Amino acid sequence: MRKTMNLARLAVIGAALALLPDTATAQQTVRIGLGAPTLSFLPIWSARALDTFKSQGLNATVVALPGGDASALAALDAGDIELAAVGPDATLRAVAKGQPFQIVYSLMSKVTLQLTVSKALAERTGVKPADPLEKRIAAIKGGLVGATALAGVQEIAARWLAGKGGLDPKADLKVAQVGNPTAIQAAMEAKRIDAFLLSPPEGFLAEKAGTGLVLVSLGDDFPLLANQPYLVLVAKKPISPATADLITKTAKALQLASATTVSKTDETAEAIHKQFFPKADPQAIAAAVKVMSNGVAGGGSIDVQSMQNALTFAREVGTNFGKEFDAKASENDLWTNRYVDAAKAKQ
Repeated sequence: MRKTMNLARLAVIGAALALLPDTATAQQTVRIGLGAPTLSFLPIWSARALDTFKSQGLNATVVALPGGDASALAALDAGDIELAAVGPDATLRAVAKGQPFQIVYSLMSKVTLQLTVSKALAERTGVKPADPLEKRIAAIKGGLVGATALAGVQEIAARWLAGKGGLDPKADLKVAQVGNPTAIQAAMEAKRIDAFLLSPPEGFLAEKAGTGLVLVSLGDDFPLLANQPYLVLVAKKPISPATADLITKTAKALQLASATTVSKTDETAEAIHKQFFPKADPQAIAAAVKVMSNGVAGGGSIDVQSMQNALTFAREVGTNFGKEFDAKASENDLWTNRYVDAAKAKQ
């Protein structure tokens, strides 16, 4: 564990060079570690692009940590960051092992994965995005799904999705480790895979290239996945009054940015593109922000039902945290709206 913490400290320093903090003068600094620098952490990108941290008297240092969620939580445990932006599963596993973490904000309140199939598969099966959901899912029977890693989130979601479409999750689907999203796009273009499950803008990019077609948006097509904390901010307990104030200010900055993202989607996407992804296709960034904007409309709130949805989904895909969690009983322990509510009341 000590070695992991030391590596996390080095990662924080190195990654800071890749994602530079806001440079405006501020009274307080908040350090946020990202489990992955993906656009799905939309409120963080929006808050930095729209400079809402500054309005709360904050200078936000955001770092992408090599090693993913585990490294972000290790850095949080070591005190190198105040907040970790991660998936809830990693948090629940850590808490089950006795780590003193608490979910304080829902950064993305729906599952953002999309099923994109190759143009060849769509033509072969005749499937269309307007078809009934079960027919869209059934189209991938016998297909090869490209994934970043075997037994990872993408494979787990693909097999769960297959089951929801009446397929045999094991027998009717093959999964191959391809690599990062760029490699997956190349594999689809080369007709080596039939489908992939990735978050926006990957589906849009495949459609624009003429190589793929988005058939299913999990967070929009399944009620269970449309309302759950998919990406979260995590703090370490016990939370001092000073840290509580910092979290509340951070939550307010994220809420302000999220409100603008919902009401002025194109302008927000343009600001994110210009500041953080200048070499990316601006249409792809705009499309991704539009698709995911309803996932930030709640301003970071979590309720018993949304947390229960997350636990239900985890159980359905076979996730074992090492401990049973109860959505209601864990309120204000595993998760809390204390800082979200305080931020909403803040002028």
